[in-house]
Amino acid sequence: MIELIEKVNGLIYQLKIFMPMEPGYVFSYVVRRDNECVMIDAGYPNTELLNPLINELNKIPSCRLNLLFITHMHIDHTGLADGLRSRLGLSIVMHRRDYEQLLKMLDRDLFIKEFLELLMRYGVPNTEMELYKNVASGLSSRRKLSMFNPDIIVNTEEERIGGAHVLLTPGHSPGHISIILDDYRLAFTGDLILPTITTHVGLTPINPGNPLRDYLDSIIKIKRAGLKCIYPGHEGEICSVNDRINELIAHRVSRLCEALNVLRGKELTIFEIANRLRWMDNKKYVDLDLMNRYMALTETAALIKYLESLNIVRVNGDYKYGIAKEVACDIRELIPQLG
Repeated sequence: MIELIEKVNGLIYQLKIFMPMEPGYVFSYVVRRDNECVMIDAGYPNTELLNPLINELNKIPSCRLNLLFITHMHIDHTGLADGLRSRLGLSIVMHRRDYEQLLKMLDRDLFIKEFLELLMRYGVPNTEMELYKNVASGLSSRRKLSMFNPDIIVNTEEERIGGAHVLLTPGHSPGHISIILDDYRLAFTGDLILPTITTHVGLTPINPGNPLRDYLDSIIKIKRAGLKCIYPGHEGEICSVNDRINELIAHRVSRLCEALNVLRGKELTIFEIANRLRWMDNKKYVDLDLMNRYMALTETAALIKYLESLNIVRVNGDYKYGIAKEVACDIRELIPQLG
């Protein structure tokens, strides 16, 4: 259920923690700073795993945990945070932007109301609204399983806490942070950059604004940091950092081009665009399960919001989108922030 692996001799330890959803496990990390240690992320909210997790932590020699960094608000990264604090006396560190979204989710009725209002603007038909209401209710209920109040709130884009360089890297969530060890050129990036999985970037009530622009800015920021390796929340470490980031940028360019091709000569709602795109394993939207439909829909919204911010796409009064100006489907046109 929990596996402790020493990744960098005496410096970095990885904890592989079971969770009952894809991809089946999540990583937490412990990093030694002299005779004290900091932990990064807290696994899935299963109280049966708390004692086994503490037992594994106790196997790390001469390591007194004093800080727990939460890379982002999703429950597979926050699950055992409060239990660890109660048992070990550590302090929880989280960015204010994500903490504010945690609080929003606790008001179930308000969260569902905002969720359904957003889906109406996306053009979701009334026949599917009740299904999506159940999704929103489930998200709010799950959030309560691992709720906590952080002890240290990060308020800025960069801070130094506990000997670590904390960098705001939003996109997957508004307050996602990465933890950088500058002296080793290593970083812990949560769900920002994964070895083979494409990070979900969706426009939702708890990930508002322009999340795809934020995501692209974040991975470009990581690329420019000149890191040797990064340690993500799933799959495994990445030591060809720039190559993987280039792949991720190319993937987003491809998806933006697909969305533009769908819109050529048409005006469509977000829901209609999502139905015309292809998703996991080349599936149609209608062939996805409900949670993956929700992810596809909100990812489509993020694509279109990003294109709208570049004045490539425009919206009319009926929340239908069309092409405002023709552009070449290439990286220079679609990712101008690369310079």
